[in-house]
Amino acid sequence: MTKVKDASREKERFLEVYPQVKQELEESIRKLHALADKIDKVHRDCTITQVVASSTSAVSGVLTILGLTLAPVTAGVSLGLSATGMGLGAAAAVTSVSTIIVEKVSTTSVEAEASQLLPRSNDTENDIKSNNTEKDIKEIVEKSTPRLISVFKKSSRDLEVMKKNIDAIKITKVSPRLANNAKRLMTTGKVSAKSTTQVKKVFGGTALAMTKGARIMGVATAGLSLVTDVVSLIEDSKHLHEGAKAESAEKLRQQAKDMEQKLQELIRVHDSLTQ
Repeated sequence: MTKVKDASREKERFLEVYPQVKQELEESIRKLHALADKIDKVHRDCTITQVVASSTSAVSGVLTILGLTLAPVTAGVSLGLSATGMGLGAAAAVTSVSTIIVEKVSTTSVEAEASQLLPRSNDTENDIKSNNTEKDIKEIVEKSTPRLISVFKKSSRDLEVMKKNIDAIKITKVSPRLANNAKRLMTTGKVSAKSTTQVKKVFGGTALAMTKGARIMGVATAGLSLVTDVVSLIEDSKHLHEGAKAESAEKLRQQAKDMEQKLQELIRVHDSLTQ
């Protein structure tokens, strides 16, 4: 008799809390799917930005190679190509690193929000997760800072060289003779010591003042960088074509699926008790 009463009370208790539990489960499932979609959107947008950055960097590499290659032939065009290449390369580098940081921080924040929807033992565990999230974001920023500083420093140097190229373009227009001396120095090496000193002083830091060996090394370096950019571009483009789904988003969807199974079990129990 006691067992029957206990069972009856358990049934009543279950039927009493069922509507709220069911509603909370459904809401959690909906939010998990929404957060997964949010992560995918951020990942897709960041992938598109990376594709643009890789494309820009690849164009920068091509222009740099052309600038170094054409230096002995046409000073003005060479300087213009080099200056444009430097500017594009600096912009692409900063964009690429910044995008990586933005995606990592955004994904970590969304994952933390999703963790609030999953079963937890107590509030202390919830506080620990919250603190870990702040710690994770801080670590992401700290780890990314040296790379970001390095990129900014390199970009600053590239912009300085770009300015030198722009200034050199103006000089070639005002002093064609000096430009011709620079081209002759690059092709034959037969110019006076005075002219050599002038060329290095005026065109220092640009392709017009480089030795043949330095230009070849510059072309080789730009070529390797170009190959890396093209490979990255191909991989990111393929990833976009396949839908650009993030792994963390798939994990959230799997967690939502697990909760959906629990919801179905809950509904079956309710139906069996009310029939």
